[in-house]
Amino acid sequence: MAQERLRDILPALPVDFFQRYPEQLNRPLREELAPHLKAGDQRSVSLARWIIRDWGGIKRGVQAIPEWMETFGDFNEMIITAFIANSGTTRISSWSKLLAFANHENHAIYDARTSVALNCALRNLGDSRQFYMPLGQNETINDARRRVLNDVPEPRRPVGYKDYIELLNTAVACKLSNSILAAEMVLFANAPCVARQFVADGSEQRTP
Repeated sequence: MAQERLRDILPALPVDFFQRYPEQLNRPLREELAPHLKAGDQRSVSLARWIIRDWGGIKRGVQAIPEWMETFGDFNEMIITAFIANSGTTRISSWSKLLAFANHENHAIYDARTSVALNCALRNLGDSRQFYMPLGQNETINDARRRVLNDVPEPRRPVGYKDYIELLNTAVACKLSNSILAAEMVLFANAPCVARQFVADGSEQRTP
C-alpha cells in the first residue's frame, strides 16, 4: 500500500497525516516531502520513486529516477530550467511530479489529465494553442485526446511545460485561481468531466 511504503521511507510522518480528504492532502503532502526530496541523499531517491510509481501510478521508466535526482540536487531553479530545456516533453508526466513536489509554488504536474483538459478548454474557447498530451491510463481522457488530435486541420507543433506554467501563472494573475497548485488541482479533478463533454459535443456535431 502506498501509504505504508511512504511511512517506511519517512517513519516520523505524523500518525494522522492521511486522515483527511484527498483534495485536502495534496498541499500538505508536497510541503511535507519537499525538504526531504531536496536533501540529495538516498532517501530523496526513494521518495522520488514513491512519488512517481506509488502516488503517481507510473510503473515504467523508473530506472531514470536516480539520474534525475542526481541532476536536480537541491532543485536549484537554474538547474531545473536547463533540465526542462533538454528534456522537452520526454517523460514529462514523471519528472514534472518531482518538480511539483519539490516546489509547488513555481511548478505543477503536467500529465495526460491536465494537458487534455487544458486542450479541450482551449478548443472550446477558440484558442489555437495545443499542449503536448501524454497518453494516459483513463479511456475517457484518451478518447478526448484522440479527438483533439483529429480536429487539427494541419499539424501543429505542441507547446510544453514552460508554456503550461506560464498559463497557470496567468490564471493566478487574473485571479482565476489563488495558486498554480490550485489551478493544477482544478484541471486534474475536472478532466474526466471536461473530456467526456468534449467528446460528446464532437459526436453531436458529426450527427446528420
